[in-house]
Amino acid sequence: MDASPEQNGAALAGSFFNRTRTSPSIPKRLLGERKVHLLPLYALLRTSDLAREGIENSASYRFADHIYRCQPSGRLGIGRLLDGALLRSPAARSMRSRFSHVRAEILAAARAHPADTPFRVLSVPCGIARDLVESAEILRGADRTLADRAFFFGIDLDPRPLELSRHMAEGLPGFRFIRADALNLRAYPSELDLILSTGLGEFLPDEQLARFYAACHGALRQGGRFVTSATRRDRLSDFLLRELAELRPHYRESDEVVRWLGRTGFHDVSARPDDIGLQTLVTARR
Repeated sequence: MDASPEQNGAALAGSFFNRTRTSPSIPKRLLGERKVHLLPLYALLRTSDLAREGIENSASYRFADHIYRCQPSGRLGIGRLLDGALLRSPAARSMRSRFSHVRAEILAAARAHPADTPFRVLSVPCGIARDLVESAEILRGADRTLADRAFFFGIDLDPRPLELSRHMAEGLPGFRFIRADALNLRAYPSELDLILSTGLGEFLPDEQLARFYAACHGALRQGGRFVTSATRRDRLSDFLLRELAELRPHYRESDEVVRWLGRTGFHDVSARPDDIGLQTLVTARR
């Protein structure tokens, strides 16, 4: 396992695309906008670890990982109860479906991969790379030979989730984490069999989304697969994200995602809704 991050020059000059909060104080903004009625809700939500992370850090990697782990926690007792309720919400359950989607695609692709050849997977941005680590553990428990020829890469601009991912993957061979911008193709390993990306496209306008899809297309070997997702608008979660976290995602329907993937060279695109109906689960082939 590579324990040191790669610095990637200009790539590190990028921005965290989901860090959209602009107000130094949400309560002051609410007061200025005469939305005093939202202040009690703001205070209550901050007792939940999930909601507080979303408010303070624009639904960061910890926010996503909290949903994936699905273990309620919070302050003052009521925070834990509220956290549990938020984790049971349609939006959170739908986010977990994309995690399950990614993990299932990794395992299916690994098992279908030709014997005696390396299997190379990239997650970008990887956040806390729980999907990669859990998949590697499952493969190691089921087929040691297959696990030994699997290589897992994670790219993220934020050094902290990379550090946490290295710690999570400790003791597992074949892992390498790279600090770089997701839109910098030079940072990508070559000849990848599978690229995974969920949660980034929701924060990219169309032009940047096309650039990102093109970068993924260029890094895949011929016949390699791209696994991604798109989010549909949920009225309650969208209201909370915009009003209390200043998070402004781009919602896209499945036909939009299919169209952009086709324009950047992908084919054999599959886009289906999850069981909740708020996530579109997507696979495409180079």
